[in-house]
Amino acid sequence: MDYFELLRYRKSTRRYTDEQLSPEDLSAILLAANAAPVGSNMYKDLHLTVVQDRSVLDQLSVAAAKRWADQSKMKEIWGGEYKPVEEQAKKVYDPFHGAPTVIFVSHRQQDVQPGIEFSNVACVAYSMHLAAAALKLGSVFMWFVLECMRDMPEFDRTDLLNLPDHFEPLIGIAVGHPATPVLPRERTANKMSVNYV
Repeated sequence: MDYFELLRYRKSTRRYTDEQLSPEDLSAILLAANAAPVGSNMYKDLHLTVVQDRSVLDQLSVAAAKRWADQSKMKEIWGGEYKPVEEQAKKVYDPFHGAPTVIFVSHRQQDVQPGIEFSNVACVAYSMHLAAAALKLGSVFMWFVLECMRDMPEFDRTDLLNLPDHFEPLIGIAVGHPATPVLPRERTANKMSVNYV
């Protein structure tokens, strides 16, 4: 499948089956991460953590579940009326949407090139996202979980990721078999404004 056909299959998946990724699919996704462009070729400043232990994901979910239940905070984030969704009715909110694998992308804390870490982790995460689409798997970016733990440090369990010293998790990507097949869809070039200089 060529790149533009692949884009037709790219989507954010928020419902997964219980089936775990095969070792071959996981290896392909990690290969895609390592093929991503990284500023100054400093791959040593990046670290990947693969989490497939549900009990760890549950502990990482606590802050996000509390944020999700906070009507006033969610209204502030959404900039308007907070509309309840199906997950709210569940006893335990799962920000990972039932995905069996979550890959966190961490970056060495920066003092020389502050800001480059966000570009780097975005490139790595998007490369994995496209790889998942090419494998007909589902995936979705995980920002909310990490944001909530930063906002509520009393519930911060990033220690469970066993990161190297001076590394911080900046984004994650949940990956798994989608509950419904990912079908191709048409793309448009008018979602963002454009100007020409």
